[in-house]
Amino acid sequence: MTSGSDVVLQGPVMAGLIRAVAALTESGLEAFVIVGGVAVAARLGQAHRATTDVDTVIDEVAHPDAIETLLALPDAQPDPTGSHRVLIGGTKVEIIGVGAVEDNALDGLTELQTLFVSAHTWALSTATPVTLASGAGPTVRATGPFATPAALFAMKLHAIQDRRPTSRPEKRSSDALDLYRLLLQLDADGSLRADLASAPSPLRYAVRAATQRVLIDDAARTRGWLSASDDQAGQVTADELRYLARPVVDALANRGS
Repeated sequence: MTSGSDVVLQGPVMAGLIRAVAALTESGLEAFVIVGGVAVAARLGQAHRATTDVDTVIDEVAHPDAIETLLALPDAQPDPTGSHRVLIGGTKVEIIGVGAVEDNALDGLTELQTLFVSAHTWALSTATPVTLASGAGPTVRATGPFATPAALFAMKLHAIQDRRPTSRPEKRSSDALDLYRLLLQLDADGSLRADLASAPSPLRYAVRAATQRVLIDDAARTRGWLSASDDQAGQVTADELRYLARPVVDALANRGS
């Protein structure tokens, strides 16, 4: 929910996540953006599903020593599960490094690789500030750069296709739920698809193809993942997913992607 200009997130783990966002903003890093489940919750204005870490995209050219910078923070320590992860106050912060990408630099990449690179780079360049506050007292508050709904939609289209067969099945369920909520709640006025239509052409093409595949052609499979996410979303049909997705495909087709 929102309170004035704050997005208030309820739930016992939210205070820790918000403290981690605050630590990122106080670290001295400038070119970064919050993505993933926390960013989706921020844009929806509610903690619509469980999430326990903070995914962050950074400009690795501007901040080649980002991990070392974060480890210098109070209450920070290395995460034993990966060199690109840091624990801040016990909350996992995962770092995804990107750099500036020219269209011709994408030559030779697969469609899925193009979607990953261009979506994360675009998320970094189009981030806007959001202020989060925890619902539990004492209130914890943090303002930081968050990915836009359109950029989150593009990144989630990559994630749902790129999960390894060994990944926990709830990961794809979470991806499906995020895609559904973003379209249902943030594209009713056409704003999400309009933002996507303004994206660089390689990203528009990749998003259009992925939306067609994931939410229209393979809607029944995606609906299966969605049905495992929560009871309410479990009632959504494949036709409803197609109904929400077609305007996105049409908008990008009309843009000439």
